[in-house]
Amino acid sequence: MRRTRGRDGWILLGLWLAGVLLDVLWLQRHAQPPAWDQGEHLSRALGVWQVLGEAAPLDPLWWQRLWAETPTYRGPLTYLVTAPVFSLLGPGYGSAILSNSLFQALLLGSLYGLGRLARGRAAGLWAAFLCAVSPALLNQRSDYLIDFSLTAVLTATWCLLTVRVLGRPRCPWLWSLAGGLGLGAVVLTRPTGLVMLWLPLLALAWRALAPLLRRGRPGPRARFGRLAEALLAAAMATAVAWPWWSQNWLTILSTVNKARQWGVLYQDGLEANTLAGWLFYPRLLPTMAGAALVAVVVAGGALHWWRSRGAPAGALPWRRLAWWLSFPLGALLLATLMSTKDFRFVLPLVPQLCLALGIVLASAAGRWTPVWRLAVVAIGIWGALASQFALAANPTAFPPRPPVAGPPWPLEAIVATIRQRSPHQLSTLAVLPDSQGLNAFNLDAEGRRQQFRVAARQTVAPLDQLDGDLAGFDWFLLKGGDQGVMSDERQAALDGLVRRSPAFQAAGRWPLPDGSSAELFGRRTLGLEVLPVACGPGRGLALNLAVEPPPPLRPGSGAVLVSRLRGPAAELRDGLLLLDWRPDAAAPGVPTWRHDRGIGQGMVRAAPGGCLEVRERLALVVPAGLPDGSYRLRARALDRQGRPLPLRSAPLTLTVAGDGAQGPEAQGKGAQAMDAGAPPNRIDQLVELGRLLRSGDLDRLFRQVGQINQRDPQQIYLSHGERLLRARLQETGADPGEADLEDLYGLALAQALQRHADGAVDTLQRIVSLEPTNPHALMALGFVHLYRFHPGQAQVALDAAARLDPGNRTLRTLRAVASGLRLDVAGTLALLR
Repeated sequence: MRRTRGRDGWILLGLWLAGVLLDVLWLQRHAQPPAWDQGEHLSRALGVWQVLGEAAPLDPLWWQRLWAETPTYRGPLTYLVTAPVFSLLGPGYGSAILSNSLFQALLLGSLYGLGRLARGRAAGLWAAFLCAVSPALLNQRSDYLIDFSLTAVLTATWCLLTVRVLGRPRCPWLWSLAGGLGLGAVVLTRPTGLVMLWLPLLALAWRALAPLLRRGRPGPRARFGRLAEALLAAAMATAVAWPWWSQNWLTILSTVNKARQWGVLYQDGLEANTLAGWLFYPRLLPTMAGAALVAVVVAGGALHWWRSRGAPAGALPWRRLAWWLSFPLGALLLATLMSTKDFRFVLPLVPQLCLALGIVLASAAGRWTPVWRLAVVAIGIWGALASQFALAANPTAFPPRPPVAGPPWPLEAIVATIRQRSPHQLSTLAVLPDSQGLNAFNLDAEGRRQQFRVAARQTVAPLDQLDGDLAGFDWFLLKGGDQGVMSDERQAALDGLVRRSPAFQAAGRWPLPDGSSAELFGRRTLGLEVLPVACGPGRGLALNLAVEPPPPLRPGSGAVLVSRLRGPAAELRDGLLLLDWRPDAAAPGVPTWRHDRGIGQGMVRAAPGGCLEVRERLALVVPAGLPDGSYRLRARALDRQGRPLPLRSAPLTLTVAGDGAQGPEAQGKGAQAMDAGAPPNRIDQLVELGRLLRSGDLDRLFRQVGQINQRDPQQIYLSHGERLLRARLQETGADPGEADLEDLYGLALAQALQRHADGAVDTLQRIVSLEPTNPHALMALGFVHLYRFHPGQAQVALDAAARLDPGNRTLRTLRAVASGLRLDVAGTLALLR
């Protein structure tokens, strides 16, 4: 037995190595960049790899950073498996594709185990071979998407569950634990994959509960044993998936719904109320395993059945057969009922089809079977080569995916051009085209590959707010010809604005394989520049500020604040600036004027050694209603822990005059400065978002959050804002005023958007104590309690908000959710009516 298993292991190893060799040969001939989804997956894998390189498993904040890299329904497991391959082979698209070989090993081993359990070692080996040459699996193995890894993890989980149900293992508790581990891994791969196992999970639930319903008095082990094993498996699955799920469940559910809506709009739709909808997958699945291969195996199986029809047949094990069919039939039914259809949705069923075909191949007997099996091997290899390299006529009837060796797309050169001008900072590139070869996703992945110095983002500002994008980005990428499926008049209008703006200049132009060209535009004077400088004799930071146009300034007007800050790189990377303009004549009731911000808005990325000069241009808005007079600068700096940093600041006094007129020279400089534009101070924007939260204008709030997040790709303004607002609130003491209440709303929003739920609850409770009649504060408090899965506390806050604002429909929905989580069926139904 051991010798047989050892020989089978060598055969499986040979199959796996042949697949790796096929993938390497394919990659050597493929020169195209990742497309949309592939680029996003690659970008997230690189982010996970970076966080793992700074591993601190005893630090809860490190785990939060790790799970924050995958906030959508596309879970982290695929990227966690890819990260070691990056360390071994180097980061890149090819390395990410080769990481699928690890899932291929899991898939082959799991399918062999299933075949061995179903029919014997021959069935397992044939199933593994058919899986290795399946054109649909080859298609996904030479790409970087989650579907292949999900197929492998689902098959492994199905194998573990099947061994526990049908295999009579020696240690059933251990196999139940392993099954729970597999279910948790499915959730960590893609939570929606769990619904493909709905029928087996239903059967397992019945299997656990059925002994409790039997008459008589069986022993405790017979009555409760299966239920205990099921609860153990559920506990293991929860323990594996909960840390990631509990942090991201809200964005997971929202992105699942967004993906469903996108599929309805852009994917093929065949409804389940049509014959074509029911026949779509039964027709497609044979081609996914190879049409000619399936036909030859089925023909041989039919011949074997015909020749042995007179032999006595044993009793059919209906219960075992029902279990074997529960996964493929349940998943097929679910996929058929979906309104959108794609071969990737049923990819996990291909190994099950290969398993059935492998059982047929292992079961047939006769003098003709060696030739038949040899023909199966030949057709399988032929189909694999035809699918991956288009070397001959394709016998699979599945669309081939040969490597594309045409001229490369200039992603590397575009990112390198930005890095050459801004090597010591994180630059954000606004990408207008959305074509398959050139889009924000694959450019963002390339920016991460090149030392995480460039982030690429799509623009999301509406047509009437494009000036905000023009001021918020230093770099724009434009493209001629076809712009891609998601382009619209907004991109065309922004393209024209960039080309006409005197603030921007062409930084590079590259011909593209589709016959068009890509053009990179950069701001003539960057909003942020980070330059290495020699360290001075004194320690600490040195700050110089200037304002364009020069004073006097009018209340409610805009200006550009130009700053130069010198100091040690380690202090500039995470430091904060607190800037106050205080009136010269300290009359009672005259407000101070703030311009707090993170140094470089958090984009400094230089090595910690040495010294830097950080040059910034930020929009400065003079508060409306500010009294006329002179305002003197008071500047302070804080480090990452909130401790004061030594700071030398040149004196600066601004004059505010409501009816003051600027001279012609000042007006010319002012017009030039405002035409050039300057990025907004994102801390000021955060405080403004807090005002929107206070007034309950949630639609506008989340639209603006989306726009700010595109310009700050790592959302550093939230952590900076939390630290700055905490520092400001500590200065006020126990007697907060109106300005401090606005700071509290901004702080609560920053904490909530970072998923710092405990801190957000403390801040919102303080807000409610200061402003108990504001229903929006109570609604926000209830929502954060729901996020923490505390429905009882959420219900108290939401009910109090409903008494203040009974007509709020969002509030009614949240109350229904809270009642549902509390298992209050009557209350939930009453709120949903």
